[in-house]
Amino acid sequence: MLRLDRICIYLLMFGIILLIPSYTMITFIDELISFSMLAIAFVDCIANGAWKKYKLLWIFMGIFTFYAIYSIYFLNYNTPRYIWTDWIIGLKPYIPFAVFLAIGPEFTEADKRHLRYISIINCSITFLILLGGYRTITPVFVNPTFAAQVAFISATFYIYCSSDKHSGTIPIRNKVIAIIMLCVGLYSLKAKYFGEFIVSIFLLTLYKPGTFRYFSIKHALILLVIGLAILGASWSKIQYYFLTGNNGGSFDPTVVESFARPVMYVTAGQILFDHFPFGTGSASFGTAASSMNYSQVYFEYNIDNVHGISWRSEESFICDAFYPSLAQYGVIGLILFIWFWFYAYNFLRIMIRTNPTLYRTQFITGAMIITFLLIESIAATTLTHCSGTIIMCILGMSCAYGKQLFKKNATVQNIQNLAIRKI
Repeated sequence: MLRLDRICIYLLMFGIILLIPSYTMITFIDELISFSMLAIAFVDCIANGAWKKYKLLWIFMGIFTFYAIYSIYFLNYNTPRYIWTDWIIGLKPYIPFAVFLAIGPEFTEADKRHLRYISIINCSITFLILLGGYRTITPVFVNPTFAAQVAFISATFYIYCSSDKHSGTIPIRNKVIAIIMLCVGLYSLKAKYFGEFIVSIFLLTLYKPGTFRYFSIKHALILLVIGLAILGASWSKIQYYFLTGNNGGSFDPTVVESFARPVMYVTAGQILFDHFPFGTGSASFGTAASSMNYSQVYFEYNIDNVHGISWRSEESFICDAFYPSLAQYGVIGLILFIWFWFYAYNFLRIMIRTNPTLYRTQFITGAMIITFLLIESIAATTLTHCSGTIIMCILGMSCAYGKQLFKKNATVQNIQNLAIRKI
């Protein structure tokens, strides 16, 4: 019998093993994993009639397909070829989440053991590469931020695979190892990673189920301290990108992002208002596809000469942050993006409220992943890279427990309501 859940696990293992080479050497890993999972969903639906189980996946596909068709027939900012390229790039991180949420695969004890070893190996290799400086970082990761991503993802896998199946607890030794792995990412000196690190350490060491269920002055102070710690860790970069930046008397190309990134954010805000409610469409702004075939939007908003965005020079900063790209989907797309994260977190909340001890690890890793992706999206497009695809698998796997609990509670409630009506 074909075990679809095991195929999903093998694809995930394949991705984590090849995570480091995926940045510069085998760059198609994320597409291969995502669309293999899409094929699994179709096989399950055709063979077993499980169309309803993958409802979220069809919703995702419907949304991105609508924007592609809308962009081709109602707008004229890019060609169909690049619009469909953007369809692939935009959809691919949501496929593994939806498939893992639908199938709900679980790691065996052997899987967990192997993944812990793989995570430690990945983190150790990353640390050695970081120690070598840019001579070793550039050929493998291009930028230290990708090395930090590997450290974070490896630590997340290690944490997820360290919990006891029956008690849900993580041994102190494993927590210490996970914290050491998280510390490797600090060597990248990336401000956004400092924020991710602070939240992760809080969740691993200080957080207790129910901490924020009943809000109080104590909880407000905890949030304030965490917020100030993140702000303090990131302040130099905030100044660099949005306050001082490249304000000297002469142009310095080494700080090109201090021009390009704020321009992209400001223009994104203008697009949301000017092109209400569906934006400028796929492959039009802030995405790799919009730079592969230079979008007409950059001419429309007179930013085609900004260094780092200009088609005449270096346009790599077009796809330097994820949030500006939401403008091409308009206010509707922005609302759907926000809805997705609330949707995912709701399953985590169901778990932690149903059984705080048993599901604590799933909640912690899920909360770490959401924090990681939301912070990364400020100054990176992690969600659409292999690292985003891999970590969305774990988020889907974590949320699957909450989905099962939700269904179980709904079934019990229906039985109780039926019994009351009969009485």
